[in-house]
Amino acid sequence: MAVIFKKITMQHTTATTFAIWLLLVTSLHAQFNPLEWFVGEDEDLVDLNIANAVQESEATALLETAKAKLDAGNTRSAERILKKIIKKYPGAVASGDARFLKSQILMGKGQWTKAFVNLQEIIFEHPNYQNFNQVLSAQFDCATALMEGARGRILWLIPGFKQYGEAARQFEQIVRNAPYSDYAPLALMNIAIVSEWEQRPEDAIDALDRLINYYPQSMLASDAYYATAQTYSNLINGVEYDQGSTRQAISYYEDFLILFPRSSYLGEVESNLATMQDLLARSRLNLGDFFYDYRSNNTAALVFYNETITIAPESEAAEEARARIADIEAGVQPITGAGILRKFLLAD
Repeated sequence: MAVIFKKITMQHTTATTFAIWLLLVTSLHAQFNPLEWFVGEDEDLVDLNIANAVQESEATALLETAKAKLDAGNTRSAERILKKIIKKYPGAVASGDARFLKSQILMGKGQWTKAFVNLQEIIFEHPNYQNFNQVLSAQFDCATALMEGARGRILWLIPGFKQYGEAARQFEQIVRNAPYSDYAPLALMNIAIVSEWEQRPEDAIDALDRLINYYPQSMLASDAYYATAQTYSNLINGVEYDQGSTRQAISYYEDFLILFPRSSYLGEVESNLATMQDLLARSRLNLGDFFYDYRSNNTAALVFYNETITIAPESEAAEEARARIADIEAGVQPITGAGILRKFLLAD
């Protein structure tokens, strides 16, 4: 019985507590409406970064004044007004226009990085900005200027260093801002070019690979295949080294010939492909020579000689491989430096 009473008492206490809590919530509802935390008087709209009608009107009026100052050639005064709009009315539509005008002024001064940052703030702060394409175009101009060698100023006097790395970062941001725009494949191609200039072939290949895979219909697709093959071919150290880059170059050249049979680069690509195939074939020929000349392992040598012929049957390497195979079949022993020395010692 004591156990049962204890349970009843606990249930009664819980019910009483719940009733008191419900009464308090009901009585205080008028004073603590959660919706009023977000939607209330005009000052609450500022907290949400949304301008009211009065603020929109004030910001627009200031923007017109700034434009008039610019037209009159009073840039500094215009900049002060634009700064005021951005700071005091961040949620106003005119604030986006103010940032854009400010970026135009900065671009006119050659301050490309600062201009790009201002343009990026429009994208972050005004995602529905009506002139988004103009913002994107201006960002592309900023990145292109840095790519073409524009320099900043140290202490407003001394020319700074070229900013290729910053250009690549800006182009990358453009791709993220508008992956479905016409600017995206152009930006990726420019990232590849800048990366090559800075001797970062891995970054160049990454950008070109994204261009090929994400924008196969782009007018730059053929250039991307060609540039990727060229980048891989530049990584080749010689026939004595690993031929992974050679194989990649061959693959992209072959894809180019299949996908773009009417390209003006066709003859050059065919020539480059033949060179890469001969290089790969010669690497197999060298391995065959190693087993034939220094290991007396004709079986292994024949494997590599036949691979040489398979890879590039019309190449000079293939002709040499056929000659080696004929020597092996005729029982001709290789003459190496070590073999000559042994024969000389035995003769003595």
